[in-house]
Amino acid sequence: MLGRRARAAVPICLVGLASSAVANPEHLAPAIKFGATDCSFCHITPSGGEGHNDRGLWLLAERERRGAEAIDVEWLADHAGTDAASAEAGAAQSATSDKGPALPALARRPEDRTRPFDYTTAQGDWPAYGGGLRAQKYAPHDQIGPDNLAKLAVAWEWEAFDNHRYAGASRARGGKTPDGFKVTPLMVDGKLIVRTAFSAVAALDPITGSTLWTFDPGTGDGPRPAMFGYSTRGLAYHRDKDGSGRILLLTSDGWLISLSPDTGKPLGQFGEDGRVDMSQGLRRPILRSRSSWSYAPALCGDVVVVGNQSSDMSHFTNRRDEGGYWQENVPLGDVRGFDVRTGRQLWAFKTVPQAGEFGNDTWEDESWRWMGNTNVWTMMSCDPDLGIVYLPVSAPTSHFYGALRRGDNLFGTSLVAVDARTGNRIWHFQTVHHDIWDYDLPAAPVVADLVQNGKRVKAVAQVSKIGFLYVFDRVTGEPLWPIEERPVAASDLDGERAAKTQPFPTWPPPFEMQGIDDDHLIDLTPELRERAKERISRLRTGGLFLPASTKGSIVLPGWGGGANWGGAAFDPESRMLYVGSRRSPLVLAARPVDAERFGFGYRIQPSSVDIGGLPLVKPPWSSITAYRLDTGEIAWQVANGRGPKDHPLLAGINDLPDLGVPNNAPGLLVTKTVIFHGHRAGRQRPSALRALDKATGALLWEHAVQGTHLSAPPMTYMAGGKQFVVLATGAGLEPGRLTAFRLP
Repeated sequence: MLGRRARAAVPICLVGLASSAVANPEHLAPAIKFGATDCSFCHITPSGGEGHNDRGLWLLAERERRGAEAIDVEWLADHAGTDAASAEAGAAQSATSDKGPALPALARRPEDRTRPFDYTTAQGDWPAYGGGLRAQKYAPHDQIGPDNLAKLAVAWEWEAFDNHRYAGASRARGGKTPDGFKVTPLMVDGKLIVRTAFSAVAALDPITGSTLWTFDPGTGDGPRPAMFGYSTRGLAYHRDKDGSGRILLLTSDGWLISLSPDTGKPLGQFGEDGRVDMSQGLRRPILRSRSSWSYAPALCGDVVVVGNQSSDMSHFTNRRDEGGYWQENVPLGDVRGFDVRTGRQLWAFKTVPQAGEFGNDTWEDESWRWMGNTNVWTMMSCDPDLGIVYLPVSAPTSHFYGALRRGDNLFGTSLVAVDARTGNRIWHFQTVHHDIWDYDLPAAPVVADLVQNGKRVKAVAQVSKIGFLYVFDRVTGEPLWPIEERPVAASDLDGERAAKTQPFPTWPPPFEMQGIDDDHLIDLTPELRERAKERISRLRTGGLFLPASTKGSIVLPGWGGGANWGGAAFDPESRMLYVGSRRSPLVLAARPVDAERFGFGYRIQPSSVDIGGLPLVKPPWSSITAYRLDTGEIAWQVANGRGPKDHPLLAGINDLPDLGVPNNAPGLLVTKTVIFHGHRAGRQRPSALRALDKATGALLWEHAVQGTHLSAPPMTYMAGGKQFVVLATGAGLEPGRLTAFRLP
């Protein structure tokens, strides 16, 4: 691959080379001349951080060969030609939308501003990241349906007002290049409210898309935040009984800020001058250099609940030969509740139990004293009637090697229900014991009311990277269907002690392929199958929960899922749950390192594994699955797009089914009539907004949009008597953009 001229794609995002692949956009500037325009230059996906492709793996190996501490992109000069002109052209080109005829202007309606408010989408608002507090991503609107989708057209487009921070400067200062534009806006108080990648906020006219006010907290002027840098998912909103509201902004550099929805000005009675410092308030400070806060906070009653996104590289940054200590201030993942009006911290839930607390005995050798991560990096959900907030907790430090944290490690990789008023644990379920795969719970649990045996059941459903759908009684935590502990493979790494058993739901059936054997290998041609067999013959193979090894273990799903942060959508009327997922195996290869120097005996390097760019397992390589949640049955599963049918290794094969776009797990929006989702079709085709049939998953309609879509769920609202659907796009050098659709 590196012997060829680098293709113009669409910032290079290489890693600092620890146990997880974290995108570093500062490599963009020197890499543009080699053809880089987004993270897929060296990573599996445009947003980066999910394993490396061949070019990225070569750079990793080259760093080791040279004995260097960091990657120098200029090494590529010896192995790939430069093509600055084509790179510039590739960066400038993006999929353009066919807007069609201009839509007639809409008259404003008084009810747009005065309609009732109830934290759901029933009144035409979108008041929370997941639509309502229950994270269902559902709206009961039926104005747009199968019979008129063909008339759906672009109403307006909006580009983030702070795109100037990187649109031109990125060529000189690649570190300012943000993560993909992954926002889902809010619709409240007659305004569309959006958070930018640089943690700024804008209020838009929901009918025209024109900007009403902006607020910039200055995050973009500071150093690049940890993990994925300048990134965004969304905001939270709270309204008092007197009708006054507040926007809750959690900036990437760790400030919780309360804003007026009318003016965008900070509300001075909140915290200190409208803001609260997230780095303070726990048993040890959170270093901003090792944590970020790009996700929407959760609201439950009058409490705003906040997690964080902590770097799993922290234990490699304090090397003993540099005077540091690897157990020193590993970033905490504790979850906190704050008074939504004053900003006062009300409680902190310790995700790693301390001395005398429930679960402390699951951390052997007193690893609980220094342990970090075990955080909630994604969105949460709430049952406002019960006053319970549901926390999807991630894996502890280090995500892939746990010799220094033996035991089951509660509450790592667990769904935890806590009292939103006190932070007290009500119940928990650990989906992975002693997680050494980074199989954290990636999305907000869906709060759903079901009907079983004629009775209403209060449930909560959690999708997972593993491909399991876990369904519990949300009051008691009892599984609705049995979950069995089954034996799993042991680790062959010195010092590692993998859990002997793991929990396997007996029902519902999984929505993704799990584990790899010969029956799972690609068989679209005999040649591809033989190449796949030869490829895995050099690796350790097995079922789900196969630990890393020095030989290299092939795991499926990989650490990117299965399901990911796009999560699931739920229709409370039909009680159908829909989830997007991907089928992308990874290799977990363990490399011995100096434990005295680094603290850990191995570095585990995840990497992609494919056949000439095709996944080595059977398609579909990404899917959308529908469950009848009352019964747990899968109603249908369809491939997510046509996929790489035109790949050279598939030339001459007739009647290929849709293969699904690799590495694509979009967030979904479900309405009374259809399913909407953004679709990234691949390099040669524009991204699009798609509509699927709810009963079958069949594609009903699609419309191209500008920019690259990176899994952000769409949202919908009512304004001016019309239903709008809005989708976010933007990756690498592309501007952050919203595209709104409506009927004429």
